[in-house]
Amino acid sequence: MVRCVAVIVMVLARVAAAGDRPGDLVEVSSVIPDAVIDLKYATADNFTGEALYAKGVCKLRRSVVARLAKAATLFRAEQRRLLVWDCYRPTSVQQLLWDKAADRRYVANPRRGSRHSRGAAVDLAVVDLDGEPVLLPTKFDEFSNAAHRVRALVGDRGIEARRLARAMKKAGFVGIPLEWWHFDAPDSARYPLSNEPL
Repeated sequence: MVRCVAVIVMVLARVAAAGDRPGDLVEVSSVIPDAVIDLKYATADNFTGEALYAKGVCKLRRSVVARLAKAATLFRAEQRRLLVWDCYRPTSVQQLLWDKAADRRYVANPRRGSRHSRGAAVDLAVVDLDGEPVLLPTKFDEFSNAAHRVRALVGDRGIEARRLARAMKKAGFVGIPLEWWHFDAPDSARYPLSNEPL
């Protein structure tokens, strides 16, 4: 009887562990309920001028969401909340972006794959605690020199972008040179590319 109970406990522990893997795609709002989710590719408010996602659901790998939750805590201490513009992106949508991009420096080649399609990249900014806009260097998908990190993080227009960069770095994310709003998990390569629909 004791052995039977021990086996049941072990099986239940494995099932629980399997249901909570770091690589699972999870909704950010289930972990960070005060995040403002405004997925631009679920609307026509993006550089393509059309909605590319069937719905505005922000998903990331569980371990990436855990990092993002650390950043959210840092933002709250500074009277800010997350404003999320893009998260996991199916590979089929990545292909659409590649096909429509006038300047492909700003869109990852789908053959190589995007970190977004691995569920390990996030595009975001901040809003105040009431969810109201704050001054940002540029809008999302501003494919110009003004969006480059070296320009976006300076002066008065760069105050919030600098705040964002500091918090995301403390949470373990890495920024990229061309887009001040884009951050990668440093271990993004460990996750497979996915075309799982939103």
